[in-house]
Amino acid sequence: MTTTAIEGLPALEARIARDLDIVAYPKRDWVAPVLAPDGKAALDCAIVGAGQYGLALAFGLKREGVARIACFDRAEEGFEGPWMSFARMSMLRTPKDLTGPEFGIPSLGVRSWYEAKYGAKAWDAMFRIPRPTWMEYLRWYRHVTGAVVHNRHDCMRIEPLGDTLFKLTFATPDGDKVFYASTVVMAMGAEGSGGRAIPDFIRTALPAELYAHTNDAIDFTTLRGKRIGILGAGASAFDNATAALEAGAASADLCFRRAQLPRQNPRRWMEYPGFLSHFAALPDAQRWAYMRRLYAIGQPPPKPTYDRAMAQAGFKLCPSTPWDKVESPDGKTIVVTSGTRKLEYDFAIVATGLYVNIAKRPEYAAIREHAALWKDRYAPPPDMAEARLGNFLYLGPNGEMLEKTPGSAPYLKRIFNITRASVMSLGPVSASNSGMKYIAPRIVAGVTRTLFLDQADAAYRQFLNGDHDEIPNGA
Repeated sequence: MTTTAIEGLPALEARIARDLDIVAYPKRDWVAPVLAPDGKAALDCAIVGAGQYGLALAFGLKREGVARIACFDRAEEGFEGPWMSFARMSMLRTPKDLTGPEFGIPSLGVRSWYEAKYGAKAWDAMFRIPRPTWMEYLRWYRHVTGAVVHNRHDCMRIEPLGDTLFKLTFATPDGDKVFYASTVVMAMGAEGSGGRAIPDFIRTALPAELYAHTNDAIDFTTLRGKRIGILGAGASAFDNATAALEAGAASADLCFRRAQLPRQNPRRWMEYPGFLSHFAALPDAQRWAYMRRLYAIGQPPPKPTYDRAMAQAGFKLCPSTPWDKVESPDGKTIVVTSGTRKLEYDFAIVATGLYVNIAKRPEYAAIREHAALWKDRYAPPPDMAEARLGNFLYLGPNGEMLEKTPGSAPYLKRIFNITRASVMSLGPVSASNSGMKYIAPRIVAGVTRTLFLDQADAAYRQFLNGDHDEIPNGA
């Protein structure tokens, strides 16, 4: 018999409460409050981003007895992350049996939630988790873990106040708001350390209404009957081509420079415990070599994504078709020059990915000059050069930011990063849900270590002078 939501979820939530109570040892909020300039206790940890990683980290810290935690996200409640905005795949790209957000509590995992709501047979029959279903799970996860989230809070600036406190300024619909925190985690997703890579020859040549990046909000209904040109051959290119054609576009040409699509996807090979746990322990040269190889071979779309696009009438693969020049003589039609060929479209979708460069992000403005990047710490041999990799953050083993010059900014080690800029240091899939099981505990350990060392002297005094009687006096 299929379990219904009415029968299943209340029982599951009761089981979660019991499971958490059983594993709650030690039951103690141990972090001493730090007084902020506003006279209130500062947050022990401010998590910038309330997507899958932000929520998981908030829960992980809560389990470790850290009480003053808050997540901040610029999105409306329930729309954090890409899942209900620019993500257009029908299902997650990762296997359905991934774990991580539940921090070892089986009843809190996505499978337990799904089976409680839809039944075990439905789980067995499912190939991969549908994208909207994953967002539905995250909304429930936020509720059941009791995460404190401030939505519509867009982080504008993080400023150190001495070596152990930060001032965070957020733009909100009600004006700027300020919070103070002892530690910070940057969990802002793929764009949280850079931006959308739109070639200048497109940005400067086309009216804004004639093109969009795959991460933009696109009203595909406006593309009905139009010819769509897509630059790029990654998964998002295929997803957007499918979305356009399903909305009634006349055609979608997927144009890319390579002579054929990439076929290898070693990221799936990387998803084993040794690699996910210990990539950060590899020598710099080896970490660089892994990432450079991934950049060189590219990444194909998952087979379901490929098959879905290829099944659409009007879809066309255009290998060996770089866009050398674009123009719009009449402001309505796009003319693409590719070698000696001319291609005409009514709308362009730029699927050229994202770049990493914290200098382009306002949040880092007060700290970026001191932050170590890979180009500051490692010089590859000439045959292994890859300029793009040099802009990734050079992080410590727990995802903590490091100083470019030792002693110049000791506060940096209190800022932890799990954006796209972290993957050179922590692992190619570390910032995705497939790496969360291994990377989130690392970050939690880094935060709690920092908070403990802050009060180490006070703890020693309590150890020496506290009342620790085991047996009553005079017994």
